[in-house]
Amino acid sequence: MTPSPAIDWTIHVASFSLDSVNHITQGTRESSGKGLNVSWALHRAGISTVAVFPGGGTNGELMREELSRAGMPFVRVETHTNVRTNITLVSPGHSTKINEAGVALSPIQREHLVDRAVAASASADTALICGSLPTGTPNDYVRHLVERLAAVGVDVIVDSSGRPLERALDARPHLIKPNVHELATLVSRDLRSHGDVVDAARIAISRGAVAVLASLGADGAMYVDSDTALIATARDVPFVNSVGAGDALLAGYVSETAEAATRLKNAVLWASSAVAHESTLFPVRPEFAERISVHTVDAPDAILSEPSVRLS
Repeated sequence: MTPSPAIDWTIHVASFSLDSVNHITQGTRESSGKGLNVSWALHRAGISTVAVFPGGGTNGELMREELSRAGMPFVRVETHTNVRTNITLVSPGHSTKINEAGVALSPIQREHLVDRAVAASASADTALICGSLPTGTPNDYVRHLVERLAAVGVDVIVDSSGRPLERALDARPHLIKPNVHELATLVSRDLRSHGDVVDAARIAISRGAVAVLASLGADGAMYVDSDTALIATARDVPFVNSVGAGDALLAGYVSETAEAATRLKNAVLWASSAVAHESTLFPVRPEFAERISVHTVDAPDAILSEPSVRLS
């Protein structure tokens, strides 16, 4: 489920300079938003998924047409308001995001979205709630979603941030997937080392999460539950575009049903494949698997190359 979807407009330039004319070398427009990105990845890998999202206007119709052409099952709640556009500017060595605010939903539309997500999850194994909330949505909305979805017997995963994620912990989601900065904000502390991430994840678990899948950027990803702390890292993966890498990580994780180490390795494989591709519609690169290592967090003092920055 993606409460605040978007059209992702990705623009590539050979170089970029402020206050001057910059020429686009390549551009793509894709139906997106964190949950949609996860569904795209799963669908392209042949794994059954249903994308649930609100959408209206020209962009909402574009999304309907694109998903229909791709044969991906979806549920679109009509809002009669145009879906936002997010811009990604990709220049050599850089990827810059310019995001519009999510389109506001009425209380009736918000509850309709919950009802449609619950109905779509009736025969599912896992339900994922991904991304930011539309403008004006109460912080308790994600917690409400977790409670309603868990009641139909599915494992519920939350990929959100800030107060909505904090409140969602009260409903005991099966897994949360913050990045290192979102996790730092959740526990109100700086995260500088592997041990800091484990400690922060265990705080989130003490507050209600069953497990934590933390994306660490160039440092890989970490899986933590009450008994286990695993880290996966990748080497020699070419960087093309970081957009959607966290969504690919989550898609790779839920695509597997084995033990945590295998799921974590597959998650980093999918994320690495996304980073090496120019758009969010990436092919999985099985040759990257030998470049990924998974092991218990045995060096808690190891410093993160991308330490946390608490989000406001």
